[in-house]
Amino acid sequence: MVYFVFTVFPLFVVFFWLTLFLLDETRERAKRFLTVFLSVAMVNYVAHWFYFNHNYEVYKILDSVWVFTSLSVYPLYYYYLRLLTTDTHVNKRWGWILMPALLLSLFSAILYLVMTPEESDLFVQEVLYHNRDTQSSYTLPIRLQIQRIHIFQYLFVVQVVAVVVKGIQMINRFNEKVRTYYSNVHHKELRNLRLLLLFLVVTSAISLLSNLIGKNFFTEYPYLLAIPSITHSLALFGVSYAGYRQHFTIRELTREMNAGHVDVAGALTVTGKETSKENSVERGLRGREYDHLFEKLEQMMQEDMLYLNPELRLNELANLLGTNRTYVSRLIHNRRNLNFCDYVNDYRIEHAKKILSASHEVTPPIDEVALQSGFSNNSTFYRVFTGKVGVTPSRFRKLNGN
Repeated sequence: MVYFVFTVFPLFVVFFWLTLFLLDETRERAKRFLTVFLSVAMVNYVAHWFYFNHNYEVYKILDSVWVFTSLSVYPLYYYYLRLLTTDTHVNKRWGWILMPALLLSLFSAILYLVMTPEESDLFVQEVLYHNRDTQSSYTLPIRLQIQRIHIFQYLFVVQVVAVVVKGIQMINRFNEKVRTYYSNVHHKELRNLRLLLLFLVVTSAISLLSNLIGKNFFTEYPYLLAIPSITHSLALFGVSYAGYRQHFTIRELTREMNAGHVDVAGALTVTGKETSKENSVERGLRGREYDHLFEKLEQMMQEDMLYLNPELRLNELANLLGTNRTYVSRLIHNRRNLNFCDYVNDYRIEHAKKILSASHEVTPPIDEVALQSGFSNNSTFYRVFTGKVGVTPSRFRKLNGN
């Protein structure tokens, strides 16, 4: 009974999240693609279930399907990350990333077709399950199937490394863009996905180890099946949960970057050709004009306390300065070596330090200090404050409060 639970556990997790995604009528493009990923994963774990429950005849048919789905999940997840961070539309030219999975699965299927019933039974029982002592020599189709297994292991390692490295790069670039345009990056950055990628490395290492020692090992020691079963289930749950809650993608960021934004004074940022013309004019600012613009920026931040607006955006600040957002972003980077979000947060942290150090008849709670300083939530305030000051807000108040 326990063995059966472990064989079906990942399948149940995928089915649960796949159902939620299919019932979600507000799904945007990245979520729809994640549904494809989960569908392929579900087929993969169905094949797993037949293997671990020793349904030999069915698994002869599903083995090639398992090859395709196993070599498809990481490329599909990679493209899901692209839809979150890079591509605003699905580009069919990226279909080539599934070619290794398709070609190797077709190769396996053709070999099964040319093998005699005796050869396929021999391959399944001796090579896939190790139910019998292995022979010293096999026929050509069986030897090719064994080579296919080795090629699969190599491709799997290459895929994992490539997806993790490229995925982290895309997430970092996306997060940097978000921090360039928003002062409130809560629910916009992809921090959780970066952690999930690293967790997927561990899961993939267990998968690879399982392939190297052979899936038959877990049929001989069924309780050890709990290790890959639980890790895979946790990885699938984490990927699905993060994807279900992620509503901000490159589409929303691009829409914000391209659309005109109305500020409190009713001014509209320029777009298209007007933006291009303004960029040409702004490039001419040098010397004193450059200094004057930065002085105006600092004066507005200090006197008008714009940083207390938790949803302050680069567009709004550019409107108030009478210039465009690209130039303001360049100005902040050149003078402070910071992106827009960190620049605004520096002011917020200084404001919070004043509140925490001041005398109060009634000591304001930390979450109220966060709101009074321009932060939209307590968790972001704690993370940013601790990162910049080196101690938590509570600790800082104990050390500096009156």
